[in-house]
Amino acid sequence: MADTALGTQIVSWLSLALIVGGIIIGAVNHKRLRSTCCGATKTISLEIDNVTPKGDTKIEAIKAEEKREAIIA
Repeated sequence: MADTALGTQIVSWLSLALIVGGIIIGAVNHKRLRSTCCGATKTISLEIDNVTPKGDTKIEAIKAEEKREAIIA
């Protein structure tokens, strides 16, 4: 019984961390931060792009496989 409670707590904390991380990234994404300290100016830009491929990749994969089979045959 204690193992299930511990597992549930771990999953709960991990999901909370992911949610908070997503909120933070959403808040600072596409932002430019500038800081001046001791006469030196530092600029940091955070850009996180969507990494989901566009288009129907399944059809493209099938076409690539058909080409490969044609070359081998």
